Amino acid sequence: MTEVPERLRRTGSRDRLRLGYPDELVADVLAYARLDGQPALEVGAGSGRATMKFVARGIKITAVEPNARLAAVLTRRVAGAPVTVAVSTFEDYVPDRRFGLLFSAQAWHRVDPAVRWRKAAEAVTPGGVVALFWNRERPADRAVNDEIRAAHQVYAPRIPFDREMLPDPPPWPGIHGLAHRDSHVYRWQVTMPTVDFVATLATRSAYTTLEPETRSTLFADILRRLDNEVRVAVDTELYQARTR
Repeated sequence: MTEVPERLRRTGSRDRLRLGYPDELVADVLAYARLDGQPALEVGAGSGRATMKFVARGIKITAVEPNARLAAVLTRRVAGAPVTVAVSTFEDYVPDRRFGLLFSAQAWHRVDPAVRWRKAAEAVTPGGVVALFWNRERPADRAVNDEIRAAHQVYAPRIPFDREMLPDPPPWPGIHGLAHRDSHVYRWQVTMPTVDFVATLATRSAYTTLEPETRSTLFADILRRLDNEVRVAVDTELYQARTR
């Protein structure tokens, strides 16, 4: 069965499928960081969903993004804004100054754990802030969740759908000079077309290991089981800490 992946591809770019982040989160990060004119560094900016939220609050940003295609999209999106786009991994990026805030939306788990905390501490001014956040989403309706889990039990039993797809929150290792910690969860809901919701599943790393035929059959079964729209409950988790 190949028609399902083709249908999912026709839903548009991954950027359109990303849910974004609450305005309240941005306000809380900036209140905690107290930048007072200092610029911010974003790690894994992608096409700029989080970037634009901070730019709208008047923050100068250096956005680091290793994917050249996404960086090009971001560059077009921030044209005229106080944003510098660096096409680089965070591991290889060498800043020419220090920043009052380092933030990363949905991307910190992709940075090498062996160097990410040291690099973050080196990039941020003393007393500056490291803020990490991401979305964890799931169907808001139990019946919908049960139907999706039933499809997984038939075609992909080793993928536990009712378990969170993203890694656990990273620890805050004191050895790298992070002092006061703060965390918050923002809970909200959004209704989206079922085909878009299934397309978001297709972007998860857990599904890339499936055989293409199995993945196609699983997604087709989910689409067949559900109505045209899915109400999605979103937990946006924020973890931030101040350097010593």
